[in-house]
Amino acid sequence: MKTQSTPTEIDRLTRTIFEHTSTKSGKAYFQELVKQLSSALEVKGAWVTELLAEENKLRSFAFWLEDHFVESYEYDLINTPCEQVVVNQECLLISDKVVELFPNDPDLAPLNAVSYMGYPLLDESKSVIGHLAIIHDKPLHPRRVQEAVFSLFAERANAELIRLKAFESIDENRKKLALLIAQLPDALLELDEYGFISLVNQACIDLFGLAENELQGKLVFSLFDEDSAHNLREILTSMRNHPRHSLKNPQKQELGIITGRGHIIPVEASFSHYDIGGAKYQTLILRNMKDLRIAEERLKIIESDKLPSAKNQGSAIIGTCKVVKQLMEDLDEISKSQATVLLLGESGTGKEVFARYIHAQSSRAHKPLITTNCAAIPANLIESEFFGHEKGAFTGATARKEGRFALADGGTLFLDEIGELPVDLQPKLLRVLQEGEFESIGSTRTIKVDVRIIAATNRNLWEMVQNGTFREDLYFRLYVIPVHLPPLRERGDDVISIAHLFIEKYAKSFNKAIHMLTEEEENILRNYPWPGNIRELQHVIERAVLLSKNGKLNLHRYLALQHEAAIPIIANTESRTDAKIFTWTEWESLEKQNILKALEKSQWKISGDDGAAAILGLAPSTLSSKMKAFGLVKPRV
Repeated sequence: MKTQSTPTEIDRLTRTIFEHTSTKSGKAYFQELVKQLSSALEVKGAWVTELLAEENKLRSFAFWLEDHFVESYEYDLINTPCEQVVVNQECLLISDKVVELFPNDPDLAPLNAVSYMGYPLLDESKSVIGHLAIIHDKPLHPRRVQEAVFSLFAERANAELIRLKAFESIDENRKKLALLIAQLPDALLELDEYGFISLVNQACIDLFGLAENELQGKLVFSLFDEDSAHNLREILTSMRNHPRHSLKNPQKQELGIITGRGHIIPVEASFSHYDIGGAKYQTLILRNMKDLRIAEERLKIIESDKLPSAKNQGSAIIGTCKVVKQLMEDLDEISKSQATVLLLGESGTGKEVFARYIHAQSSRAHKPLITTNCAAIPANLIESEFFGHEKGAFTGATARKEGRFALADGGTLFLDEIGELPVDLQPKLLRVLQEGEFESIGSTRTIKVDVRIIAATNRNLWEMVQNGTFREDLYFRLYVIPVHLPPLRERGDDVISIAHLFIEKYAKSFNKAIHMLTEEEENILRNYPWPGNIRELQHVIERAVLLSKNGKLNLHRYLALQHEAAIPIIANTESRTDAKIFTWTEWESLEKQNILKALEKSQWKISGDDGAAAILGLAPSTLSSKMKAFGLVKPRV
């Protein structure tokens, strides 16, 4: 280092550092600064660092050594002269023999360092955030003016480091804010004062099902249904005209958005506004209420249809007979596909249980299973139940309603008793199955859905096609994977296993202790033909448990009451070979006569405690289906 410097020379050096650093910032600024400092003081090297306090290290922004920059220079503070600068927060000059004074500093000797000068860099709170230092391979004996030059460079480095730290803090906060907005579970839209979208987050993209570039620049009102767009205009106009009032009284409103697939989704909307540089912006936060609405609709469906929930009923199927084992193997394969399934079999064979099993084993198991009994819904309401309706679409439509196809979107729709579907609605069902789209009543907007169909019937659909009561094209659309469910009388000892399950269930429900089935009782269950299948078995066991005495079930009595006029109970229960075997025609004739007798006894009342369905141990909807199949109509008086 020069031992003499004149004021003129100091001014020149000061102008030089200003000229070289005035247009630079960050790393480039520090590089130019240490290079000019090393040149001005004619020393071997100079560097500026930041303090990594948690790691007790210093990391250089720039390190000029002789004629080049040293990249990625980082070192531990301990046992270095820099440690004293940081700890004492004051300038340190070691004019000579710096290696001998700090023998454990691993870098001094390789650098041929003889002398050292360091200056602490402090933030506004006077905490050390880094330091500026020089080394030389000769002794340092700076004069006041040279120390002034070094101090000046240190002040410049300090100011830039404070600015850089502040910028990094702002940038980090900006990144955190951007990340927070991006990860918000609610959709966020920023609007200009005219209602055009200027910013959206990922949740907004997911909610609308549109790409970011499809949303940005779009007029926000076009994304809402007509009523909601009108309400939104009024709210945003009020916010723009009365900003102070709206800030004191933040608004929330339930609106309906239109997704890219044409679905209307209910959302809870929150509003705010702000000004930046004279420009006015408004924010719109949308909380998806669809899941809540769907849950409410599903609860209504379950309550109205009196169907057990999937959670309560489960998807387990009891059965060890050969025919059921083969059926389960087939269902495991069928479940892996997305193909339409048609469950065929007698009433009471457990079609809904099998439908739930298929859904539970499929890739759609995490999505909803919506069940619909086509025979249980009045004909004039089926279209609304299937496809939903808009507010005001017809008398009594006081609110918008989601249909079951929309509720089942992404999941499975089980259409039980599909043979009861009115002919005039069959083309609309066919369109959904073919195209995956429909319009709700009162709307011209096409809604797309992704729904797997499982249909079920106890009727001969092909015969219905032949007599014109079922469309042929719909038949073949449903008849993709037909699955024939075996009646209970063909399932051998499964009847015993299922009976035990019902006994356990109703014994617990009625708080009764029931003895295990005797061999005679098991034989009664095996030999009875079970025309009502599992549903009939369930009702028989329920009555037997309820009216049991001393833990004994009088199954013979209740089975005799079940079909006393039409179906004789086999007296000899030692062997099934003694039982009369009916042809299917004979069996249907017996069942028809039995239903007719129950109807006459109830004076053609179907439902209720004293109705024919209760007498037969059938669901009212099932009895109605059987009456249609047998052509049983209440006689005119």
